[in-house]
Amino acid sequence: MRGRCVHKNFIAGNNARIFLFLIFYSLFLLTSCYTPRYVYSPAAQNVPLLTEKGDSKLGVVYSTNLTGTRTIDNQRFKGKSNGVDIHGAYALNKKFALQANFFSRSEINGGDFIGVRDSAVIRYKRHLTEIGAGYYTRLSEGELGQVFFQVFAGGGFGKFSFTDNGRNNNGDQTLNFHEATVSKFYIQPAIMVQNKKKSLVAVSSRFSIINYTRIQTDYDANELAIYELAAIDDGPVVFWEPSFINAIGFGKLPVRLEYQFGLSVLMSRRFIDSRSFNFSVGLQSDIARIFKKKAKTAKKE
Repeated sequence: MRGRCVHKNFIAGNNARIFLFLIFYSLFLLTSCYTPRYVYSPAAQNVPLLTEKGDSKLGVVYSTNLTGTRTIDNQRFKGKSNGVDIHGAYALNKKFALQANFFSRSEINGGDFIGVRDSAVIRYKRHLTEIGAGYYTRLSEGELGQVFFQVFAGGGFGKFSFTDNGRNNNGDQTLNFHEATVSKFYIQPAIMVQNKKKSLVAVSSRFSIINYTRIQTDYDANELAIYELAAIDDGPVVFWEPSFINAIGFGKLPVRLEYQFGLSVLMSRRFIDSRSFNFSVGLQSDIARIFKKKAKTAKKE
């Protein structure tokens, strides 16, 4: 049932029908409700402040899905989603640039269903490395700053895995695993306003196409079907990921504080469980410009 239980009111004409309904409805809940196994978790977006040849970006941000502790049926389930995104970019000339990204996550979720069928705690590991190229151009200039358009496209490879710690219908502890190789293609257009190379505000609209291959698991076929995992390797899955990014400069300091809010919306008809939000905060710097300034200072001396 895609991560939630759907309850319907039922009015029967006699006690026998009510009794039969309750039996079948209980079986339905026990077999259809489950703790989501999140196949996808969005990354922070690399939207570099590039305005001319030689501009660069090296950034590191802490990322989270803002998952917290939940109390369900008098039981506390700790959720955790921590990770890091490393971003790099370099402007080859006045129009074209390269970028590279690294994504890593460690996550936990559990207790999403109040019942005995699936009280699992899921622990995830994810990592992905991306390389891309892009085009940027200045659209206008005004009192608020310069307005730029940029679009990057690229691909990446990585791995997604999780362990499932739970109990079966007999109350016995179980431990299962699932892992897959991940390949990704993305296209990422963005509009940005920058002011004196110190700060920027940007709106990005990334489209991510994800493929899962080389799947290994000890779930049986029935469990794969219940947990929406049976068809993840049937073809690409598409996400639309809008994001707001703000990077703030600090006078003459060579670093900027960056934070961003991003959403992830499943566009494919084929359903998979996926996380829908990412928040990131960290630091970035134009490393190439720092070295240029040092070289100019050395020449003057």
